[in-house]
Amino acid sequence: MRFHLPQTTVSPLKLIRRERMLPGPGQILVQEGERVDPVQVIGIAEVPGSFHILNVAEMLGVPARSAQRYVKVEPGQEVKEGDILAMRRMPRRVCRSPIDGQVTGSGGGRLLVESKPQRVEVRAGYYGTVERVHPNRGVSIQIAGAIIQGAWANGQEGFGVLRVTVKGRDKPLRARTVDTASRGVILVGGARLDEQALERAVELQARGIIVGGLPAELLEAVKNLPFPVLATEGIGAISMSAHIFELLSTHDGREAVIDGRFQSGWTTRRPEIIIPLPAEPGTDPLRLMEAPLKVGDRVRAIRHPHTGMTGKVLALPEAAMRTVTGARLMVAQVKPDEGEEPLFIPLVNLEILR
Repeated sequence: MRFHLPQTTVSPLKLIRRERMLPGPGQILVQEGERVDPVQVIGIAEVPGSFHILNVAEMLGVPARSAQRYVKVEPGQEVKEGDILAMRRMPRRVCRSPIDGQVTGSGGGRLLVESKPQRVEVRAGYYGTVERVHPNRGVSIQIAGAIIQGAWANGQEGFGVLRVTVKGRDKPLRARTVDTASRGVILVGGARLDEQALERAVELQARGIIVGGLPAELLEAVKNLPFPVLATEGIGAISMSAHIFELLSTHDGREAVIDGRFQSGWTTRRPEIIIPLPAEPGTDPLRLMEAPLKVGDRVRAIRHPHTGMTGKVLALPEAAMRTVTGARLMVAQVKPDEGEEPLFIPLVNLEILR
């Protein structure tokens, strides 16, 4: 029987390809074969401005057919935020511009105000080489390095030097370990972090935080931070998996990039950590493999009671087994990385590590 499980990429060295696209047609500033770093601008584009439809008649309390007599601006006129666009003297009521922009239309008791196009600079975001230029649209960048996909992140991007602050994957990131040496670095904890540690990281302008699990009560605070926060295992007090903690610890002191953009649903986008490394001859490119689970695969438990545990599949029994909950489920026999006895774990509680 073939079983296709969810996959998470955790690899010590791969050739990784990532695209950086402009929000609209624009100018590309780099060439194929050029080396780039995260802050380098690879292209610029102009994004159309936003527009506001103002119901002048309603704001002044007059019929739509007579609103035009109170309008003080003409189509094409430049306006500043707060400028009076229309005014009624008795009783005194005014309609002000909500933005800097231009009046682009009027009629039916309404005004249309549009902001100016915005010039947007898109940065490389990675240490790598421009593999391909997509004219007027963006670039593909090839990066050699370790890659770790996470379970959740707050949507921010950043880069900096990794600093492992704990001695074990089950140790929380505490405020006392977030000292002056944490300024401008990516902090790596174990099981979780507390509110005081988060406040200290903000105060010291950390470049990012990586933990195993993120407490649910910190979700809202973390979403508004200017730097990336990534949970490798999920939401809650969850120890970081041994395989991931070992990989991060091995590269303590190296530069890393966190892409915390995260999307679930029909289109899945996983947050990730990339640690640039020298490419070795024969380094494999990163590919999403659709192969079914097999003996010898590395897996990670994604549900209680073994959340975060990683190990190797020893056997795939052909018959369903009764679990502690009483349900009969298909299972895998897994040898944990940390020397415990082999466990029988339901397949629905596992994902493949590639």
